Amino acid sequence: TVPKCFSRDLFELECGSDSDGDETKEEEPRPPYRWVLIGPERSGTGLHVDPLWTNAWVTVLQGRKRWLLFPPHTPHESIGMIEGQPQIPSSIWFADYYEKVTSTSWPAEYKPMEILQCHGETVFVPAGWPHLVLNLELTVAVTHNYASEFGPFKRMCEDVVEEEPEFAVRWYAGLKKNGRDDLASCLPYTKKGC
Repeated sequence: TVPKCFSRDLFELECGSDSDGDETKEEEPRPPYRWVLIGPERSGTGLHVDPLWTNAWVTVLQGRKRWLLFPPHTPHESIGMIEGQPQIPSSIWFADYYEKVTSTSWPAEYKPMEILQCHGETVFVPAGWPHLVLNLELTVAVTHNYASEFGPFKRMCEDVVEEEPEFAVRWYAGLKKNGRDDLASCLPYTKKGC
């Protein structure tokens, strides 16, 4: 579950995510959202934006991680996120781009936030923020991506409809069923019920 300091995961309101008393009912899959991350020194995650414009939290259980998070308006090409190209591994990215983005000539409005995350600490990743992570030693962590009404909710809805259309229909129904018409109105559906 999402720690209480973060907002509720609105994807949990998906219609069909409860069993309605029928324990044999097969649950429809929701987009991937939870992972256990294990990696040795110099491994990590290349520069990316989290799927479906979700927020995320990452808690380190063992080890240390080095993070860079860029404001969402940073031009992707300038930081090595090139459309149609594979992610640059984080260890290579740090060698090729780190000096550039931390130099005094780098525009202040695109300056990344740097974080050293240690055992027992949790990092929050806002929706739409490009980020990369480098493990500084053997590291074990858990992460959870979640939908929040705070932030670019309409943008998230657009991505959900485009990338996960079947889930979007169930999510719309679940929002309506749970009295969140204000949020359901951001999804272009008119179906009622589950």
